Amino acid sequence: MSQTTTPASTKYRFGRYGRAVSPIRAPAGINYFHVRLKDGKRWRCLPPAGHSVAWLAVDKGRLQSTERIHEGQLVVFDESDGAVEVQAVGATSFVFGSAIKHPHSLFLGDYSVHTSAEALARGEAEISRIGLRLRAEGRR
Repeated sequence: MSQTTTPASTKYRFGRYGRAVSPIRAPAGINYFHVRLKDGKRWRCLPPAGHSVAWLAVDKGRLQSTERIHEGQLVVFDESDGAVEVQAVGATSFVFGSAIKHPHSLFLGDYSVHTSAEALARGEAEISRIGLRLRAEGRR
């Protein structure tokens, strides 16, 4: 990762990049970092070869990229093997992930993602069943 911030501003939650390896065991092909930037600081990451999927979510502050990214927003970048570059607008904290694209079609539900329409239907039905049970028990 090429970055213009101090090394302490990036924590490797899981994955590997160059010589940096997370102590948390995770599936191969995925990286997930927590980054903190001071106002005006820039951060640049060139994901590893094969990582064509990237996303970030801001939990505090704002970032400037090609567009402004606000606190609470999740951004999924266009499929690419290029670098991601952002600049902090105020003190900012965010998570960034990159991964190898999943080799199968994905079926998106309201609360889950699956690799087939049947698995999605089963998963959504189970979520509904659990929700009904929790409400019946007086829990949300």
